[in-house]
Amino acid sequence: MNNTITLNNETKASYTLVSNTFIEEYMPHASGEYVKIYLYILRISSKGISEFTLGQMADAFGQTEMDIVRGLKYWERLGLLELKYDDYKSLSAITLSDIKQNKFVSYVLLDSERADVDVMPVTPVKENVQTPNIITEAEPVKNTVPEKKLSTERVAELSADTTIKDLLYLAEEYLGKTLSPVESETILYFYDTLGFSAELIEYLIESCVSMNRKNIKYIERVAISWAEDGVKDVAAAKAHNLAYNQLCFSILKAFGLTGRTMGEAEKQFVLKWRDEYKFDSSVILFACNRTITTISKPSFQYTDSILENWKKAGVKTLEDIESADKIYISSKKKASAVAAPVGKPKTRPVFSNFEQRSYDSSELEKLLLKKNK
Repeated sequence: MNNTITLNNETKASYTLVSNTFIEEYMPHASGEYVKIYLYILRISSKGISEFTLGQMADAFGQTEMDIVRGLKYWERLGLLELKYDDYKSLSAITLSDIKQNKFVSYVLLDSERADVDVMPVTPVKENVQTPNIITEAEPVKNTVPEKKLSTERVAELSADTTIKDLLYLAEEYLGKTLSPVESETILYFYDTLGFSAELIEYLIESCVSMNRKNIKYIERVAISWAEDGVKDVAAAKAHNLAYNQLCFSILKAFGLTGRTMGEAEKQFVLKWRDEYKFDSSVILFACNRTITTISKPSFQYTDSILENWKKAGVKTLEDIESADKIYISSKKKASAVAAPVGKPKTRPVFSNFEQRSYDSSELEKLLLKKNK
């Protein structure tokens, strides 16, 4: 039924204006807690309040002040807010940017309850976030990442540096625990071997914690992925994260799952496809589309099986997929010709789903290597 529904409004409550761009472009990709924080900022601005405290916000949502700061810094990374800090590195002011017109309204935190977040300010991205339908950028050239080998003398030397001491302290604040020697050495590896600045390492840890990933092994995998992709500063890291967010949006759109964000398990699939399998976005989206075409429903598990097979077969590009499909079809025709009884017409192979495609990995790899040469 497609009956038209009439909406009547008889409320007399006051209102808070929310940008349609925020609702359509930003809100679907943010966690509910972060959306609450942004709406709270809009609300107090509509009441003409120019000063408030993080404690008030934390009490309103039953969160910690650090949770509020993470939410604020999330919107700062997307360019909707600008955070300013005092000489003690405590958050002192928030500037709310109009999404379309880039006009600003400022809110100052009360001196009596400023957040001692002890972080260095970073320059927010001012550009509006644009979400393309399909991402087809070329796969970047991967850099060789050095192994994690730090001598005892080098660890002691770095640990005595004031910058490193502050960095390790910040890491403990973000992770909510005392760092073990292995965790401390891993962070030193980011700084000394990968060449990450203290600001970039802080942003790295903050980004992982904002996704509820506090395991140092996970953080290390992200750091190595950044190093392989040539990420050397905060601006490049923001662009890298934005590309991931756009990829997630494109996958949901390919699956027809609009109007919601990805769950944690789904995000892990995406990270696996991008960072572990090293697939280009176009290949991932092609696998999503093939999933829908084959089984007529979205399935991250099914797409994962497709990409796993392609990984084993040495597939890297869309052209490789075409070559792999031709090899598979040719092999099925040969198998059908051998198995067909004498005197009976050859039957056309039926492809009911992708799982029937069991590629000969060694044969595919030889052909693909020959093709690439």
